[in-house]
Amino acid sequence: MKKGGENKQASQTLWKQIRLLAPKKTSCSGCALALLITTVFAVALAGCGIINPGKWKGIETTARDENYYLVKDIFLTPGSSAAAKDTFDHNVNETVNLFFIPRNETNKYTAESIWYDPSDQEFRTIRTTYDTQSEGKKGIERKSSGTTRIHSMPTAVLYNHKPGLWKVELLLDGKLARRLTFSVR
Repeated sequence: MKKGGENKQASQTLWKQIRLLAPKKTSCSGCALALLITTVFAVALAGCGIINPGKWKGIETTARDENYYLVKDIFLTPGSSAAAKDTFDHNVNETVNLFFIPRNETNKYTAESIWYDPSDQEFRTIRTTYDTQSEGKKGIERKSSGTTRIHSMPTAVLYNHKPGLWKVELLLDGKLARRLTFSVR
């Protein structure tokens, strides 16, 4: 019996020592100060790159006639990467790709991209109808977050027609979603 009492007494002594080491109350200002000091120290050592909010586009403004809410994302890129670009060199970049992700895709819809040359003359139109039944037969599954669609135009063809500031309009079911400008050199 004496042995069990000693263990109980040792356990109580240990808990008393732990309570003495632990602070009585936690203060939010103390935690905030510790977090601030840690952040300042980390930024001083690693630079501002340590705090990365992720992909940030800023505030995009659109024209009144654009129905920007029809697409989740839209951008121009020279290749298959998701790196947006607005200047394309015909010696370096093979194509100009219009990447877009429609919001709330219906079972069947038509996407149309109209490419305008620097003198605002319609150069070419790419019209594609997307249908869930035909896509299912091809083994293409639509994602719930949105399916990326691509319309491409060879940069050399654009340059040979007329170098300068080009425009491309994306229409979804006849409604203007966005208008983007880019230069071809």
